[in-house]
Amino acid sequence: MPDADERRAWWRGRRVLVTGGAGFLGSNLVERLLELGARVRVADSRERTAEPRGWEGAVDFRPADLRAPQACRDACAGQEVVFHFASRVGSSDYYRRHPGRVLAENLAVDAQLLAAAAEAGVARYLYPSSSMVYPRARQQSPAAPALKEDEALPAAPPNSYGWAKLVGEKAVESVAAAETGSLRAALLRLENVYGPGQDIDFERGSLLPVLVRRALEYPQTPFQVRGTGRETRCYCYVSDAVEACLRAVETLADRRLLGPLNVSGDERVSVGQLAEEVVRLSGKDIRVEWIPGETPLWGQVVDCRRAEAELAGWRAVVPLAEGIRRLFADVAARLEAGERQPVG
Repeated sequence: MPDADERRAWWRGRRVLVTGGAGFLGSNLVERLLELGARVRVADSRERTAEPRGWEGAVDFRPADLRAPQACRDACAGQEVVFHFASRVGSSDYYRRHPGRVLAENLAVDAQLLAAAAEAGVARYLYPSSSMVYPRARQQSPAAPALKEDEALPAAPPNSYGWAKLVGEKAVESVAAAETGSLRAALLRLENVYGPGQDIDFERGSLLPVLVRRALEYPQTPFQVRGTGRETRCYCYVSDAVEACLRAVETLADRRLLGPLNVSGDERVSVGQLAEEVVRLSGKDIRVEWIPGETPLWGQVVDCRRAEAELAGWRAVVPLAEGIRRLFADVAARLEAGERQPVG
């Protein structure tokens, strides 16, 4: 890994596109790229009507429907690096309710943007995949072994989002392997990235930020959690995920394809423990309501040793308890300011 001065010199003035850059993970990446001196362009859904505060004049912000080929060509024109974070993403309930939309929109955006990037001569391309690519059958115990990258096949993801991401990986691999193209690509399988700025919408928000919102609004909002509490997960704080993304792109200097690599923390935690920590931070006497229903993934934990080896010793460094504390403070401030239903 280059030292801080070498890194800043490499990114300074570099033309970088971040799709989905007004979203949770994308916006955190944009902030870091600006610190490094990159020339950042953001292409994001027209669902977002304005660029985040503080970006005026610093970011080339382009509202765009990336399902359209011309929008993708316009976004990629003149760019050296692409971070492709635009996706139709949500909670497990959202995937159950909208499987067709999730599959169709993600496949369309991934295909159009990849083609546009290759056509534009983009040199480095990062595709953030997901641990949802792993088969349901390998995640049927709270103590299930941590999944390694080669265990995604034979393919049997638990939902349409996982299928879309797996297809997206294979598409990127095929383009990066083409001898006539200039595109070098990195594939990162992100698991449960969380932190300030995360969606707190009840339908689309993921488990942890929604639990925080429910605790803050309790008792007006019931503290409901789907499942039994015994399900296990691992989490990755957003700054750690951003660091992995930067290192992945920097590593592409001497290879055409990097990954897929698992990216997450190494603390296995049960959903019940997460709920307990959120309740503790709230300082309230909260009654947890466990909502019965299908539990497709009892143990969703990944092995990140390959990322540590390939990304110059990368590891998640923010402890889960500290990350949850930061998330709690962020959600509290946003609710105090009147935010309830983020778009995007």
